[in-house]
Amino acid sequence: MFLRNGGIHPSAMASCKVRRYEDSDYETVRNIFKAGVKEHEPAVFVYMLKRPTYLLVLVSAFCILLLSSKSLLLPILGVILLVVLLRHLVTGLFNYYTAKCFNSDFKDICHSYMESPNSCFWVAESDRCVVGIVGCYPSKEMEGCLEMVRMAVLTAYRGKGIAKVLCRTVINFACQHGYKAVILNTSDVQVPAQKLYENIGFKKYKAKNGTLPLLSCINFMWNFTIYYYKYTIPTVIENEGHA
Repeated sequence: MFLRNGGIHPSAMASCKVRRYEDSDYETVRNIFKAGVKEHEPAVFVYMLKRPTYLLVLVSAFCILLLSSKSLLLPILGVILLVVLLRHLVTGLFNYYTAKCFNSDFKDICHSYMESPNSCFWVAESDRCVVGIVGCYPSKEMEGCLEMVRMAVLTAYRGKGIAKVLCRTVINFACQHGYKAVILNTSDVQVPAQKLYENIGFKKYKAKNGTLPLLSCINFMWNFTIYYYKYTIPTVIENEGHA
């Protein structure tokens, strides 16, 4: 149920406390973000192994070593070595991405999100611990839109509606500050995130530039599909009790 100002009724929110970021949350927030990034490594590794380019490299290496050595052991060891190197490549690229984020907006979270009235960063608390994070700032690509970023919830607290509460917190913020929409992006390996956003009411849209600056080198390596989502803030709010 939408409120008169375009917000979402508190009864729709899950039982967790969401509050604005404080300096004392600094290390916890960075650790939650790092853990959220790290957990995508296995899925990305499998994704890369399924890509035709990498499969062709592995098969070609196997065939070349088999023909040159006339032994089955050497090509098997060669393919295993290539897979291990690929796994280390994935880890290295994720570490690079995390380091880039830690040296950009996460270097000074207060300065990045809390000093402007048009941006904000929140933490979600459950069991008296910070278990989820999300931030937002005015979009540089779409005028009048608020961009939602850095969404992450600890694995042990998934499935409790915390991510939905964080999304709705950003939507409420957008309503209160007169934005026409909330936008975000995610990748094709983040299927649960896609389902979450779609269930809340986000719709996919085609962006002008399909590659994210911080992910450009990573995207070059495994050709991710980046999905862009938009939640349009209703302009006409119906009064309660009306059909």
